[in-house]
Amino acid sequence: MPKLFVNPNLPNYFISADEVREGMTPRSYVKEYEDAKVIVFPNLRPAVDFDFWASLDTDKYPGLKKLPHSPDLTDLSNMNDAAKKMKARDVPEELVPKLCAEMSRIYQAVIPAYQAIFGEYQFMKSSVVWRLNTIMAENLHLDTPADLSPHHFARMFVNLDTQPRIWQTSWTAADVSEILKGKMPSEALEAPANVLWMKMNLSTFGKNSSEFWDEQPRHVAFFDPGDVWIVDSRQVAHQIFYGRRAVSIDFFVDPAKMLNPTKHYVAIAEKFRAENRQPAHV
Repeated sequence: MPKLFVNPNLPNYFISADEVREGMTPRSYVKEYEDAKVIVFPNLRPAVDFDFWASLDTDKYPGLKKLPHSPDLTDLSNMNDAAKKMKARDVPEELVPKLCAEMSRIYQAVIPAYQAIFGEYQFMKSSVVWRLNTIMAENLHLDTPADLSPHHFARMFVNLDTQPRIWQTSWTAADVSEILKGKMPSEALEAPANVLWMKMNLSTFGKNSSEFWDEQPRHVAFFDPGDVWIVDSRQVAHQIFYGRRAVSIDFFVDPAKMLNPTKHYVAIAEKFRAENRQPAHV
């Protein structure tokens, strides 16, 4: 169960979905997800070999630090593609079967619940990132794609480590739009949506990890081993203050098929642009 320390100077967007368990998801949580909530599932407890994940020496095997994978949704035990990727990244051959077995076990426990939690979405592509690198004092930020990504994503996190994953979260994208109203230079407003998003992000939260002591208010969340949560990380500013082993499930969604397409980051950026662009003088 996450331990939350809620800052009274921020909206409290945390929701606990206690009714969700493995094999029992009464409804979809897409509306709350699109509304920039952080939804935690304290009773969805996948079987995780925490000691195994925590003991992985990813400094010795750097190919494991951020391992992407697209699982076969028709056969969650099929790990052939993952095995090939690991071998291509110089993961020792004797470690690959154990990794594949543990990954498959988590898929089989979590992905059926994931698909029910996001039950109103039609997925274009399955995408998972095994985040096995130690992160400390990351800067506060809204996730920003490097290029103009046309996709929405449905993002779930699972803490695989023996230690808590410590997050700090702050303003939502809607809050950032209000904070920056009338303050962005015209050249930024004419940039592509992802560049405008990056500039909005940096103007509010700073440019790099050396600026993580900015003055923005924060909630603090300690996600315990095995905790599961979902959040649109392009809509809720966050920083990983400390974390070691986690997995994110990030299946792609066509923004036109969201419940509310205006909640896609591109649409939020375009709305901000339209509301802040100076009218042309005739």
